[in-house]
Amino acid sequence: MKKNIIAVLLVITLASFAAFAVDPASFDVTTNVSGINKMKITTSTFSGTPAQFDSAAAFTGLSVTAYGAQTMSAYLSTMSNSRSGYKVSMAASAMKSSITDQADAYINYTVSVNSQSVTTNGAASVTPVDVVTVTSLSGLSSESHPISLTVDQTSFEAAVEGSYSGTVTFTYTAT
Repeated sequence: MKKNIIAVLLVITLASFAAFAVDPASFDVTTNVSGINKMKITTSTFSGTPAQFDSAAAFTGLSVTAYGAQTMSAYLSTMSNSRSGYKVSMAASAMKSSITDQADAYINYTVSVNSQSVTTNGAASVTPVDVVTVTSLSGLSSESHPISLTVDQTSFEAAVEGSYSGTVTFTYTAT
């Protein structure tokens, strides 16, 4: 008799659990993180958030008054979250003065970033150099490298009068 009562109680217990069973409840959590690939020439070294990067003071130019090393506060600053990394190359054109019906005049200089340099050579194009190479990232990262510039003494002292302008160009490529 005891066995029958135990068997009946066991059946009732199992039936109770089945009657009150609830399917598991769940939900998914998803997001999409956009790529952050930023580059700026800043007036000081940078580290911070993407919003702070956008508002960081930008270096806008250099007015040369003499040959030799120039005093400037300029930094090549980058920010990225690219898994596969990125690279930045640098190119430069000589300072050039153009006047109608006259030959163009040039003043050369050397610009350096992160132990890499480009030296201008009059009207000749110079080969760009990679100044930053990041092979991969596991999170948001930023870098700042000082930029230095030295004006060539020979071409500066031999220059004809006029307004001269050259450009240093940085190209950012997500890899």
